[in-house]
Amino acid sequence: CALRILCSSSVMWETILFSVHRSLYTTPMLSVFPELLFLAPLSAFLIRLALSIVFGYVALRHVSHDDILVRAFALAEAGIALALFFGAWTQPAAIVGVCIILSWFALPKLRSVALGTALLSLVLAATLLLTGPGPFAFDWPL
Repeated sequence: CALRILCSSSVMWETILFSVHRSLYTTPMLSVFPELLFLAPLSAFLIRLALSIVFGYVALRHVSHDDILVRAFALAEAGIALALFFGAWTQPAAIVGVCIILSWFALPKLRSVALGTALLSLVLAATLLLTGPGPFAFDWPL
């Protein structure tokens, strides 16, 4: 009963949370190669380029099909590939890219890459949606 009264004190919980937060904030970061951390801003740029290569490849594969639906997707995928490559409207392109990648799962005739590549592309598009375009893009920071 005394422990419950002691633990219910809001001052105690604030002290614990502050001390845990404060101790983690001041802990030095452990990294095997700390001199490479200056390259961290380039990660979004590399993710954007990798996803644009995947969409460009899929668009080239879809152009040769006779089905009009597949060709329409090829046009959309080529537009997304160009937008991601140049970094123009990256986050809207990532949203449309997520929708197209999900359609690859719904309609198997649209998926011309391996399942692992499609899943990785979904993760890359979601990452770009959260992080933004990165450096070397025409997007203005919001």
